[in-house]
Amino acid sequence: MNQYKYEEKSLLGGWEIEVRKGINHLGNIRKNPSSGKFQYYEGPNNTLNYSFEDHDLNVLKKRIEKLNF
Repeated sequence: MNQYKYEEKSLLGGWEIEVRKGINHLGNIRKNPSSGKFQYYEGPNNTLNYSFEDHDLNVLKKRIEKLNF
């Protein structure tokens, strides 16, 4: 069974967490600088439309895993 992995990446002007299950890149987590909420962007190239958000990063990770991709 593939495990979820969360790899922190440094970006020009910020950071993101890459969400993977096995070798599959499922999406990215970023922190909204205005609201302070963590936002999950489904898909490796999606940078515009987040799927959902939460103030607590661990709650957001559990929600991602509950989708069971």
